[in-house]
Amino acid sequence: MMVFFKKHATKILFLLLLTCISIWGYTAYNRHLERKKQTPGAVAQQVKVFAPEARDVVVERSYIGRVEAINDTQIVPYISGYVIGINAVGGQSVKKGEVLATLKQDEYLAQVASAEASVYAAKADYLNAKIKYKRMAKAGAQAVSQTEIDDAKTAYMSASGALEEAQAAYLTAQTNLQYTYLTAPFDGVVGNMDVSLGDYVSSQGKALTRLVQYNPIRVVYSVTDKEYLNDVADNSLQTNKLKIRLANGKVLPQTGKVKYTANAVNTDTNSVAIYSEFENAEHQLMPEAYVNVMQEKKYNKVVLIPKNLVQLKSDGDYVYTVIGDVLRLHKIDVLAEYQNNAVVRNDFETGELIVAEVVQGNLLGQKIKTEKAEQK
Repeated sequence: MMVFFKKHATKILFLLLLTCISIWGYTAYNRHLERKKQTPGAVAQQVKVFAPEARDVVVERSYIGRVEAINDTQIVPYISGYVIGINAVGGQSVKKGEVLATLKQDEYLAQVASAEASVYAAKADYLNAKIKYKRMAKAGAQAVSQTEIDDAKTAYMSASGALEEAQAAYLTAQTNLQYTYLTAPFDGVVGNMDVSLGDYVSSQGKALTRLVQYNPIRVVYSVTDKEYLNDVADNSLQTNKLKIRLANGKVLPQTGKVKYTANAVNTDTNSVAIYSEFENAEHQLMPEAYVNVMQEKKYNKVVLIPKNLVQLKSDGDYVYTVIGDVLRLHKIDVLAEYQNNAVVRNDFETGELIVAEVVQGNLLGQKIKTEKAEQK
């Protein structure tokens, strides 16, 4: 026996080694299968899903707005003179053309009278020169010399120019007389009348008062460049409904409308200024005040997805979806937020389901069992 063992020791040791390797390999393979059964994804995982449902949603977006007067001017006289009448008080609402103050008119009345007399004199000279020229021109060279005809024509043209000059001076005098009345250039509210009777005022002096237009009034607010581009893309910039919330929390009943936008993006904030107008008959919106602008925008045929399901990545927003029984990552276009949901453009495929719970990214591409989720 010992002789046999010694003679075949090498073969016996080789067979024992081969047997041990086989046993170890079999054991390792079984352990691998056992671990594979316990590894997530090896067996189809069940997730809750819901079908994307297109719906119309009205979203209210809020912005900080600043109130501006559409027209705001300092009332300064065009001419010099003494104030003889103050026809408005601070805080008074006035109409376009209404007299705010009156300057002493004696000097300007005299200028009108003088200019008018000059017009009469110039008109007489003009008519005389006209008649003389026509007579000479009719008589012809047989009765008068050509030089006399030319001189008569020159006198006629000179008299015509003098008449036009006199008429222009008369219009200037009348205009200056009108300037003795300081009138409102538009409907508005008068500020403090910083002038007294007897004050001497001029176009180079201080303003008599400030006139501010209250109705309609402008409200300026800014939207992000993305919101602006989305509004332009769906032609909703001019149709979005605007409302105002005052500092005391009151929401005004009247709605406003967008009139125009800034012609460049603010590079510091990546925003675009929007200029809107509101009726303001009760003067509740005051220039330089800050208000909340509430913009109501209607999104047609969009999908609502809970915000906690949206995956923010470096190249955009994504949600997990299932097509057939395979888990996928679907890039979405978030248009706005509505309550606790993202408003998403509906570009989902037919039969594509949105995963309604948080799942692990390593399940991508694997088979998934689905269960219908309850939607609120």
